[in-house]
Amino acid sequence: MSEKYLITSALPYVNNQLHIGHLIGCLLPSDVYARFCRARGRDVLYIGGSDEHGTTSEIGAARENMPVEEYVEKYRAKHLDVVRDFKLSFDHYGRTHTPQQEKLIHELFERLESQGMIEEKVSNQPYSVNEKKFLADRYVIGTCPRCGYDRAYGNECEKCGASLDPADLINPHSAIDPSSPVEMRETKHLYFKLSSVTDKLRAWVNSRTGWPKTATAIANKWLDEGLHDTPITRDLKWGIPVNKPGYEDKVFYVWFDAPWGYVSISQIATDDWASWWKNPDCHYTQFMGKDNVSFHAVFFPAQEIAVNDNWKTVDVLKALNFMNFNGAKISKSTGNGIFLDEALNIAPSDCWRYALLASAPETDDTDFTMTRFAEIVNKDLNGLLGNFVSRVCKLSNKNFGDTVPAGGATDEDLAHRINEKLAELTGCLDACEFRKSIIALRDIYGIANEYMTEKEPWALVKNGDTAGAAAVLNECFQLIDLFARVSAPIIPDAAEKIQNIFAGTHDLSWPTMYEHRIASGEKFTVPENLFTRIELNDAE
Repeated sequence: MSEKYLITSALPYVNNQLHIGHLIGCLLPSDVYARFCRARGRDVLYIGGSDEHGTTSEIGAARENMPVEEYVEKYRAKHLDVVRDFKLSFDHYGRTHTPQQEKLIHELFERLESQGMIEEKVSNQPYSVNEKKFLADRYVIGTCPRCGYDRAYGNECEKCGASLDPADLINPHSAIDPSSPVEMRETKHLYFKLSSVTDKLRAWVNSRTGWPKTATAIANKWLDEGLHDTPITRDLKWGIPVNKPGYEDKVFYVWFDAPWGYVSISQIATDDWASWWKNPDCHYTQFMGKDNVSFHAVFFPAQEIAVNDNWKTVDVLKALNFMNFNGAKISKSTGNGIFLDEALNIAPSDCWRYALLASAPETDDTDFTMTRFAEIVNKDLNGLLGNFVSRVCKLSNKNFGDTVPAGGATDEDLAHRINEKLAELTGCLDACEFRKSIIALRDIYGIANEYMTEKEPWALVKNGDTAGAAAVLNECFQLIDLFARVSAPIIPDAAEKIQNIFAGTHDLSWPTMYEHRIASGEKFTVPENLFTRIELNDAE
């Protein structure tokens, strides 16, 4: 039985079109890792979906003057287009607004309450005077007391990153009705006793290995500052209803609900979901941007630990930093950034996949520009990869026809150099180090180009050494086969096109070492260009 690998991508809010930050922040890295694991023969369950509850959906629907259910469906459809267009290979791309999710959250709440982990408290909460209703924290906007930003939300300041309470804001007002002042009034809510799990959670965090420094630092910061009991109900209509008498007018807090979406989506994906989620030997990797780390490194595992029901906790939390565009935050309102409904008008999905991974914000926030995008595509994909494949096929077809020329023994020096880089690439992908993976992959392309340049098969043909030229071109066809296999997790469309050059059936399993799989005499087809050069002016 193959080893089980559970892989989840953060669930984007369905409140806007997705952009390149979402793609590189969670969707693309998780897909590459899932494809890599499958190619190695691992038993993979790869889960993603839409986070549909919470204030962002209610606010967005109100601003677009449409029912929240229709609003959610509108943007979910756009997200599904991204999944399809960028070849994201989810086993199931689900959603959190399902009967399975509601049943799961109700069972979770009942179990936590039966174990004394839930407490009712009366607290002061923001109340909109004009709208005559309590507001969830994201419904409150005001001036941040730390940096002075005048569009801070009641739970956080997006400018300085401060974690806030609505009562902290200066001149707070309703996000829906800016004319409505907000004042603090008493109301009751249910709290999860997060503080009581502190010691167990710290021990759990300390036992994790392979986490990026960003993820570990955020988890320890929360623990060091002290965990506080957290309200898990909200005065909203949209969400999972609270299954407790006296709370009929409230729903569960989205972050009490959303991470369990991975489980309910898994339950829809497969009847065998428990063999991942209740299996301590399963390897679980999560992918997300750094703004989601606190919920996945603190709040979600704390619930899993507190509920005491053998739930699988994450082994590796792959947190990525933010990707900016042209030196500024990606923003729909300012028009800064590349949004995924428009990206394919500029270049095919493989170009975006490769270039974004080459620029992945793994250690720091990074800045992405169209100049960088064009340089990466033109040099690596069009130059090193596409030109090599095209030259080999055209030169061989011209001199030896449409069958792979006869080869000799494997070039041992070439094999040694390729195997070194293959081991490096394998290790980087296994460790989810994507920028390093691209460097190793580029080096493999480069070694092949150097080999062909050094051996000069065109010169051997000209000088009458057809056997020597045939052997070199045969070796080059073996390299093309290798390219397809090692490129498949990253640029799947190009890998399939490369593999379709050959008439025989050759799988895209992950190679353990460089090998000759293409038989002499096998028919091949001269392909169309794999990539087209990107002219910077056109792209901009």
